[in-house]
Amino acid sequence: MNENYFLIRPDTRGWDALPLCPRPWRQMLIACAIVLITTVTSFIEARAWEDPPAEYWQHTYQIVDMFGFSATLVALFFSLTGWFFGRLAVAMAPIILLYAAIPYSLDTTENSAIWWAGAIAAALWWLVQTKFSLRQIHAVRNLATESSTGASLELGPDAQMSLKRLKKRSLSWAATLSSIATFFWLATAMALPTVVGRTLQELEDLALSDYLGTAAAAVSILALAQWHRYGWRFLARRRVGNMVWHVPIVGGPVEGLWSSLSEDAGMVPFDHARSLTSCTCTNDFIRANPDEVDLYGDTSITASVYCPVHGIDQINSLTPEQFRSKATNTWLWDEDSLLPISTQAEVDRTLLIGYVGNSFIGLPAHFANDTAEIQPDTGYWLFRNKSVTT
Repeated sequence: MNENYFLIRPDTRGWDALPLCPRPWRQMLIACAIVLITTVTSFIEARAWEDPPAEYWQHTYQIVDMFGFSATLVALFFSLTGWFFGRLAVAMAPIILLYAAIPYSLDTTENSAIWWAGAIAAALWWLVQTKFSLRQIHAVRNLATESSTGASLELGPDAQMSLKRLKKRSLSWAATLSSIATFFWLATAMALPTVVGRTLQELEDLALSDYLGTAAAAVSILALAQWHRYGWRFLARRRVGNMVWHVPIVGGPVEGLWSSLSEDAGMVPFDHARSLTSCTCTNDFIRANPDEVDLYGDTSITASVYCPVHGIDQINSLTPEQFRSKATNTWLWDEDSLLPISTQAEVDRTLLIGYVGNSFIGLPAHFANDTAEIQPDTGYWLFRNKSVTT
């Protein structure tokens, strides 16, 4: 069943005024730096480069040791590769450090305070980013209320399918990671009885349970972060509502919102050119590209400079009034030019399905048979990353 979406038409000033979250690399870098600094500080405080004393090897292996070893390895791994997870790193960092702080506290080690300090710092950084996101969601909701047209709009079949696919993909990732984590935890539980109670001297090296526990912890933390992303996006969309944004061409939080016709500047429809007896664009194109003539039908070709209909002489002969009346014709412009944008024309404003801010930037779409249908090049539209002003 097709969900009911409402058409929102903000003005340029309101669209430009939407607050933006900090750049992803900055969010990720600080989260990874907190984990790295905590891990290195703990390493230095424990003087881990020195050989352990003799009594260390007589310590009997306990379950808490597995958690401590795995937590250290996960923190070290994240410190080196956390940049790979992008914005997810912000949610993962406090979980990783909390996972390390608990077993080190239970083991009454001296550096447990370092892990707790790192966990608190990472949690505070997460709260700061949450504040930015909440502020943006609130602003988007207010703008949607102020800019509502009162009209509803159905989604095209491709748009509906894409939204369902995005929801299913996000949920599938979270569920799959959770299943993998469960498998590793079961394997860890099966391996623990073989090492618990034995001395470290007998084990000589990290036990199998340490490696399995590390894998289980890493996948579990990634699964929690994925659930966090899925839940946050769900709550954000519930807060803003099902909206189709009819956004201005320039400015605002999303870049690339220019008319798709801009890519056709300097072009003339192939069939249209061929239907005009005085147009030489078709002959010039075929002469220059004899092997590509079969590829063209309802597409476009480059307008010929010397064509009597679409050439430079024809353009120069137009009066200002004639030029303005034909300004949106693609052949009037150089192939490297952007077409002029009309402030009234519906086709010159892009639709965004489900935009709620940084949590979900929406699907770019256009009007098609009184529905909102996605663009074929959806992956091209990017979120503009700026620092938010408070």
